[in-house]
Amino acid sequence: MRASRLLELLVLLQLRGAATAPELAERLEVSVRTVYRDVEALMQAGVPITTEPGRNGGIRLRAGEPIAALPLDEVEARAALLAAVPAVADQLGIRSASATPMLLAALAPRAGTAARAVRDRLLIEPADWFRPSDDVPHLAAIAEAVWDSKELRVTYERSGSTSTHLVRPLGLILKADTWYLLASTRAGSDRLFRVSRVVEASVLDHRFERPLGFDLATAWEERKRRFLASIPEYPVRVRVAPDAEPLLGLLQEGSPDLPLPQTTERDGDGWALVDLRFERPDSAARLLLQLGPRIEVLAPPELRTVITEQVHELASLYRARRRGGSGRAARRR
Repeated sequence: MRASRLLELLVLLQLRGAATAPELAERLEVSVRTVYRDVEALMQAGVPITTEPGRNGGIRLRAGEPIAALPLDEVEARAALLAAVPAVADQLGIRSASATPMLLAALAPRAGTAARAVRDRLLIEPADWFRPSDDVPHLAAIAEAVWDSKELRVTYERSGSTSTHLVRPLGLILKADTWYLLASTRAGSDRLFRVSRVVEASVLDHRFERPLGFDLATAWEERKRRFLASIPEYPVRVRVAPDAEPLLGLLQEGSPDLPLPQTTERDGDGWALVDLRFERPDSAARLLLQLGPRIEVLAPPELRTVITEQVHELASLYRARRRGGSGRAARRR
């Protein structure tokens, strides 16, 4: 691709300071005439290149002048932007690894130093330690439709049934380690698809006009606001031992802001009295049991009953094992 060659030419000039057209042609495996055409294209793009004839002449970058614009094509521009997040680039079918060294070398010295500092100090890996990531075999095809503003036909599976949708893909969102597609229908309504539930995706030839003024971040914030407003709330009041306060982050949707504020009410034993919000009683019980005896539910009474019953079942299981095996083995005796 010509854009790759142009970028490599810039890298060579950055590293060597100056080079003759025959030297560049040999390294790039092209003709001298092609080198001069590429140099002309870079100069028209605003890259500070000079050519000097004669024995001591050659092609060089003017010292101290920033490169105004790198003439990258769309694919390479995406790779350059995602070079700092290789895990995401790989999932999207973008090869960013080869773009990183060329991009850094082509940047002006101060900008290149800053970019290297970010690359060497920040690594983003959107994957959970213990929970496997969603299987997203159609992500690359969906991304292609997003990049090229092409309509997309998706077969979507939800609650055991499938449905087919013709959509205009507007953007991809990576929430934690889960991919979502925000798309609009031909009727103009928007819809959010979880990419792992797409069982088939076909990119159509028809291009569409993106909505004027559309901003993906704003649209996502609005979707989040509507989603959070739709979640049922199950209020729970608890008391928490001081040494368990850092563990409140394990409560997922029920987690309070940490650390707890200094104004948090406490009882005579120093335990914090905290109001939490969960989606459902069953998830509240499951999450609260993670903290064992270091947290106590004060209200509502029915949740105390549920947790008490589950603790009794757990105690019975362990008592049976102490008596010589599982409950089933004990019954066989």
